[in-house]
Amino acid sequence: MNALIATVLLLLSAGEEPGTPRLDPPAQVALMEALAPGLVQVEYTLRYDQGEAPEASGYTARCPACGEYHGVSGLDTVVSEKRPLVTGGFLIGPASVLTTDIGAHPRFMERTAVRFRDRVVNVTSIAYALEQNAAILELADPLADARVLEFDAKAPPPYLAVTYQYTGGFWTTSVQEAFQTVSVCEDGRRFVAVPSACLMVSRSGIPVGASMNGEVPTDDTWKGSPLHWPVLSSRDAAEYRSRIESIADRAILRASLSFRSPRSDGSSDMGFRFRFSGDGEEGGDATERNVLALLWNEKNVLVLAHLSQGVTARLERIRIHPPAGEPVAAVFRRTLRDFGGFVAELESPLPGAKVASNERIEGLRNRFLASADIRLRGEQRVAYYGHDRIVSLEPRWEGRRYPDVAGEGADFLFDSRGALVAVPILRRPGVTEAEDWSEDSPVLTPVAYLEEAVNDPARGDPSSVPLAEDQEDRLAWIGVELQALDPELARVNRVSSLTQDGATGAVVSFVYLNSPAASAGVEPGYILLRLHVEGEPRPLEVKVEDADEGSGAMLREALDDLPEELLDQMPSPWPSVANSFTRRLTQLGFGRKYKAEFFHDGKTVLKDLEVTQGPPSFETAPHFKSEPLGLTVRDLTYEVRRYFRKEEADPGVIVSKVERGCKAAVAGIRPMEIITHVNDTAVANVATFRKLIEGKGELRLSVTRMTEQRLVKITLPAPVEKAGDNTPASMPP
Repeated sequence: MNALIATVLLLLSAGEEPGTPRLDPPAQVALMEALAPGLVQVEYTLRYDQGEAPEASGYTARCPACGEYHGVSGLDTVVSEKRPLVTGGFLIGPASVLTTDIGAHPRFMERTAVRFRDRVVNVTSIAYALEQNAAILELADPLADARVLEFDAKAPPPYLAVTYQYTGGFWTTSVQEAFQTVSVCEDGRRFVAVPSACLMVSRSGIPVGASMNGEVPTDDTWKGSPLHWPVLSSRDAAEYRSRIESIADRAILRASLSFRSPRSDGSSDMGFRFRFSGDGEEGGDATERNVLALLWNEKNVLVLAHLSQGVTARLERIRIHPPAGEPVAAVFRRTLRDFGGFVAELESPLPGAKVASNERIEGLRNRFLASADIRLRGEQRVAYYGHDRIVSLEPRWEGRRYPDVAGEGADFLFDSRGALVAVPILRRPGVTEAEDWSEDSPVLTPVAYLEEAVNDPARGDPSSVPLAEDQEDRLAWIGVELQALDPELARVNRVSSLTQDGATGAVVSFVYLNSPAASAGVEPGYILLRLHVEGEPRPLEVKVEDADEGSGAMLREALDDLPEELLDQMPSPWPSVANSFTRRLTQLGFGRKYKAEFFHDGKTVLKDLEVTQGPPSFETAPHFKSEPLGLTVRDLTYEVRRYFRKEEADPGVIVSKVERGCKAAVAGIRPMEIITHVNDTAVANVATFRKLIEGKGELRLSVTRMTEQRLVKITLPAPVEKAGDNTPASMPP
């Protein structure tokens, strides 16, 4: 090796101009050949575990195109192709190899070996660098012909960066000038970007130091052998992980959530059950769910479940399962506004609450941090403990810095004291973002950000709360009927440029009396463009799809010819108020202020409004099912009265469902007909209807179909006497 270095010195001295930093190609080749005996290859033979493909979170490299760090993906391909994951290494001691810490959990590791030329030697991890993405491996046997890299921190500059990588199917050594670009961060950090895993050498080929993070500080602290770096021995790392396991087992728990079944009563009579956006999410109709919960303090938990409004409305019971003992009931307190979780209060305290790290996230870059990969498989809590490193910080929500780790997925991170650093949690999109929202993976979020959200009631979402069943489908309203725009309507109304050529916006075709819109002075003919909502980053564009504009006209004669099996599937002839616009309006939250932007009389106008709960609609109206008659009736609601041109004082209930073969069906009663009188007594609502038919053997029902009226007579069987009555009862056979 000394002879090769001498050759390098000769090449450097020949014709070198003072101050010239670059080496000519022959000198670079000679330098790399001099270092070659200290460059080795590390081979990780990976395997599947319990059907899961291996992951290697720490295998990163700085991308030359974007400057960010990227991890390796598709390790299942590495396994299926029967080849190892390979990375370069540096022989820094007789039995010590410095290499990238790939961060693979031991369950995925079949074998680790070091190769030098034709010689392959098994190795074990003996230490992990605390502030570099590096592991130090110990050789089981010496590597023949390999030579230790001897570091000299006093070797003079200028310096070169040497890498040894598997590129394009070949192991390749590369050299480049170092310290060409110096960066200074606002936090005072000064560094020079270098390749992700490199040796720093003098121009005479003497190793001066190494970097496994893609940067070195501008002072001399980076110089010297990596054997002098602060490290955590494998034994200490195992103890560290064991301590974190004990902490996480008590702080990160299983929560079982019980939900009321989606309503299947009169709400779905007509086969068009409406749901809030998100009820169709995976598991949205489930009545039981198991999710993770973080024990925030001895009395509260943060349940890590991103539930839509509609699903939260059906939440009935929360139980937290500690590692030992019986489950503890908890009471819902509030949904977080910006994150996919909600706070619940325990009915009895639990020990082992999380302790939040007091270290700033910016100061934890590249640090060795314990990680907890915790999942639920049904009711079983499965946990794997390893380590990870924050390789960069990325600006995200509200311009704050969020940690970015290499590899796929995100685990709970803990600092060296066992305090929680970051939590994987979904970010909850705002209502105006929801339509375009595509992020469905948890984001690693500093626990300090979550503390602000959990501890501040003002950062809750008052619109996403459990509700009583009769309030489950409550809707906001503005008090108008809307007609969707199209290119022609947009052109005629001179709003093409304001509505993306009719793709957004809607014409106000009717305004209900005493509604928010009427109070604000909105009139038919106004064009509703968009809503400007307090606290939302962008306006909510008004979109009314064709499907929202009614389900078709009801033909009078078709009701008599319609087969009974199709009666339940017959659509209503009026537009459902449970449309995309009212659902989005409801998601804003009752009481929230907004400005509705209209176009009228050649100009745009803003109307100050507040999200207001609408009156009962056909889907949510009080209803009553008569078993003897076999029909379900509902109160006449505002949109039904408008369709049938009924005044507020006009009597009647509307038939919403007729069972096959029942008394009402045989008598010819059909859905969408209105029963105005029972035995000549006016019917005000379903409560009146129920009282008027109870205990009656003969019924005369005044029935209206559109403008036609008729009298329907039905004879009911004598009521069965209740047990204990003195009067003989008519008992079934």
